[in-house]
Amino acid sequence: MQEAKLSLEAALFMSPTSLELEEVKRVTGTKTSADAQLVAEELMSEFNSLGRAMEIIENSGSYAMRIKPELEAIASDYAAESKFNEGVMKTLALIAFKQPIRQSMVIKYRNNKAYDHVHQLEEEGFIIRIPRGRTFILQTTKKFMEYFGESGLKKKEE
Repeated sequence: MQEAKLSLEAALFMSPTSLELEEVKRVTGTKTSADAQLVAEELMSEFNSLGRAMEIIENSGSYAMRIKPELEAIASDYAAESKFNEGVMKTLALIAFKQPIRQSMVIKYRNNKAYDHVHQLEEEGFIIRIPRGRTFILQTTKKFMEYFGESGLKKKEE
């Protein structure tokens, strides 16, 4: 089992996204999903008890390694450049903050170039467009959360 945990730790470290249970099963060489989950849970427990800057999390049956949220601000200065230009990032920020939001409202607030931004963000898997009448409802995806972390999504005040 130690070799399976080491393989999974290496895969989680290198993966830019979380690993679904089927992928965990493949990486660990386990026969069943239950065995894969056991390996993942043991690794998560052992790894997270070390008191390191990184942690392994489970979210809806998939596993990821990330910087602890309280350290994201420090580490963000050393992160790779964003894959999107400033205009696309502003459009994505508006969608993330106001979601779910009508595409027509995004265009109203941003400008007509936001059509291209929305198309690019959807192609990259950071947002989804849900048809609603003559417009679309825009929301961020799981990939958005994996890429930007919890600090990338500001919660609305209720």
